[in-house]
Amino acid sequence: MKLMIKLRTAAVVCIALAVVLFGMLPDVSRADDKTPSPTWPEKGGVDFQVSYGKGGLVIGQARYSWAHDGQKYRKQLALQTTGVVAVVHKLDYVQTSQGSIGENGLTPVRFDVAHQGKAPEMALFDWNGESGARVSIRRGERERHNLELTPGDQDVLSIWRQIGHVDTLPDSLLIVANKSARRARIVKLEEVEVSVPAGRFMTRHFSARSEDGRLKIDLWLANTHHRIPVRAILGDDKSDTLVLEATAIRIPSSD
Repeated sequence: MKLMIKLRTAAVVCIALAVVLFGMLPDVSRADDKTPSPTWPEKGGVDFQVSYGKGGLVIGQARYSWAHDGQKYRKQLALQTTGVVAVVHKLDYVQTSQGSIGENGLTPVRFDVAHQGKAPEMALFDWNGESGARVSIRRGERERHNLELTPGDQDVLSIWRQIGHVDTLPDSLLIVANKSARRARIVKLEEVEVSVPAGRFMTRHFSARSEDGRLKIDLWLANTHHRIPVRAILGDDKSDTLVLEATAIRIPSSD
């Protein structure tokens, strides 16, 4: 049992593509409403339970959150292990994406990962460089990769909104993480009703897959809750899988 827990928590560290902005956000929602609402509230958040594998062991919790003013955005996804898993392997892992918002959706300019006990990791996007659009993926002061960008490319957190923010997506785009970047094919799948701890939601299901299989992202975006994710499955080429399911949606009232 101890070995299995270690394997599961190791998978969390390898895949952890999840984590959030801590803030006091009122009006917790636990069910869907009746009117579609594709607009993006200026701030909000989603609490998730995190499990390893479909129907697997619950290993932690996460909060996904955002704030924007219509021109600039900041998003975070914060993950931590809980319960017995936290005793074996305590994990606090935070991703942050920042950038601009325009007619073509989100344009990331910086992606950061904070992981206790490790050097900070980041991706710096330069869309107007002398040598063309490039992204520098770094750990501390050391550059790991310097890659060409094309319009519409995203980081692993900005894609959570970009997929629901624009009606048309390119057939493939570069998805940038803290260690590497991979070109992935984006596919819109069926509309489906999903049941998660926060309630039942009619959703749009999207998938992103890299050609080498080392990046797998599935997102279910709630049609009636501003197309925010209520379910996510994150995987890699080793078949390791994290499942995030919404336990609460936190969007301030407009009053």
